[in-house]
Amino acid sequence: MDEDMDFDSGISGNLQGTSYEQYQPQIHGGAVEYGRKMLDLVFVQDCTGSQGSYITSATRNIEEICNHIYESGKLQAREDLRIGLVAYRDHPPQDHTYITKNFGFSSDISQVHRDLSSLYASGGGDGPEAVTAALAEALNMEWRPNASKMVVLIADAPPHGIGEYGDGFDDGSPDGHDPLQLARMMASRGITLFFVACEPALSGYSYATDFFQAITNITSGLMLPLTTADLLTHAIVGSVLENLDMERLVREVGEAVSQRILGNNESVDDVARELHERLLLRNENTKRVVIESIYRESEEAKHNVNVYTQASNLAEARPLLKRVQGTRFTDKYLHARMTSTRGSYAYSPYPPPRPGSTSTSITKSPTSPSFSSTTGSPPRKVVTDFAAFGAPKNASVFATAVASTPFSLAGGKAAFGGMRGGTRTTFDDDDDEEDGDGRQRIELREDSITLDQARRIAMQSAWRSARV
Repeated sequence: MDEDMDFDSGISGNLQGTSYEQYQPQIHGGAVEYGRKMLDLVFVQDCTGSQGSYITSATRNIEEICNHIYESGKLQAREDLRIGLVAYRDHPPQDHTYITKNFGFSSDISQVHRDLSSLYASGGGDGPEAVTAALAEALNMEWRPNASKMVVLIADAPPHGIGEYGDGFDDGSPDGHDPLQLARMMASRGITLFFVACEPALSGYSYATDFFQAITNITSGLMLPLTTADLLTHAIVGSVLENLDMERLVREVGEAVSQRILGNNESVDDVARELHERLLLRNENTKRVVIESIYRESEEAKHNVNVYTQASNLAEARPLLKRVQGTRFTDKYLHARMTSTRGSYAYSPYPPPRPGSTSTSITKSPTSPSFSSTTGSPPRKVVTDFAAFGAPKNASVFATAVASTPFSLAGGKAAFGGMRGGTRTTFDDDDDEEDGDGRQRIELREDSITLDQARRIAMQSAWRSARV
């Protein structure tokens, strides 16, 4: 299949002709055989000037992260978990330190800790960074064929070439790679991309939020908006545990599902609905990381996500994009920010331009989330301690609904759901009422498989059967 083919292209059909038995795991001696469970997990970390708190959080918590993954993921041996690390900044002349640093894979967590400890936040030049070069490095690492494959990208700025004002490489990454094509290659090789969106900085760009939503959709991953680095550990561990459950199901039903989509030319949505029903019939439970979305829904954002998802490359997408009118944030998030910054500008995370930067004249308003820039892209700084919408330094706000597992990072009740593809999960009224502190919280749930998860399984199955 051509790498630019999109499985969301609206083919009609249903799941007739596939027997129910094709969706069953093979049972031998009372145990389900899936092969040995292994995980290759790559962190792709922006190391420009605004990312210090996220680098520090990852470094401080990497051992805890790996222990939770090993125990709750029920891996058999320490070498079954390999951690990779790719650090990036920008292409010269925007940055003269390095473009990417690839540390490779290691099962030695102390070595991973040393690698993370060597990183520090500095530089960055214009707004967009060398995201595309870093994704190319991650794609071409030495992945184990039989391992579950995940990339966690942590960033607050987009790649070059998506249409942002003041982009020093407006035509795209100088290395010639296109991030939409890289995302499809990841999907075809079974690599799922999760994106930690460092907010509110990321939404200061015109199209970055929509772009990252699209590439996570392409790989059947998730976009996780965080307002504080204190939640990074919980977002990573929850994402990994959910993805391991998704991988188990892809391996069970992938061949039958891909045959319906590729062999019979049927739509992903129809196949996913049928798959969802069948998995519910067998009482299939999965873990699911749930995080409050701080984004409001808008037709322009949905349009842009669809454009990026369908386009073969950035050059094809850019003329079709629409600017989102007004704020990208929910009223609840805006209210929390206004409350926490009373007496000062509500949108003061944007510092004065760095020396030598093309960014000048940022106009802030105490009542509006928007800003204007007469030249260049907005400078960026991640808010690390935001009282109303962040986690306190001495307490975790990760609640888990998964009983009897080692994954119990905190107590308390989490009330929030997540957003994917522009859709925000609705929460129970009593949950919202009990959330009086305004903090963003994450929950790990174990419950019946959702339709969204079934669709991700169908997408992953189809991509892997149509390798580039």
